[in-house]
Amino acid sequence: MYIPVFWEDRIVQYPRRVSVESLGNGLYNWAPAPGEVEKKGTQQSKRNFGNMDFGVLENALIVGFVSMNLRLVQESLDDVRGQILTVDLKNTMKYPATNAEKTVTLPRPANNSDYTVETEIVEADGPVENVEVYGKALNAFKVCYSGSAKNVTLKLHVIGGLY
Repeated sequence: MYIPVFWEDRIVQYPRRVSVESLGNGLYNWAPAPGEVEKKGTQQSKRNFGNMDFGVLENALIVGFVSMNLRLVQESLDDVRGQILTVDLKNTMKYPATNAEKTVTLPRPANNSDYTVETEIVEADGPVENVEVYGKALNAFKVCYSGSAKNVTLKLHVIGGLY
């Protein structure tokens, strides 16, 4: 865990004073002449700067971990939100026989076939006994119904399977 270094300034009697010494041939040696040191300040050392590097590294690791978790949460929400589709089924055979079967293509292919499809009857011109979803694949599934209705409109909620 990062332990912060509370840096303190070095306070001297004359902060910008220098002494100038002539070396000859137009050369001069400039040296700081700060006077008395009133407060020593924090030492600029390997230990203090190394601690700062450790804090930056720790921060980068935490940001990476948090962004990874955020992505997982977003993927989970996408799975829960799912996809909503509308399908029209028509039966041309006489009851109890049915040929109202349709292959529904997923607009966004799933990564696994472990998704659920919840069905909702939006409109029907007769009784619908049962709606069956089967043959799930990564990019499509089949849906059919049994009952005496000739035309049925279904709303399908596809949940999961994306991640």
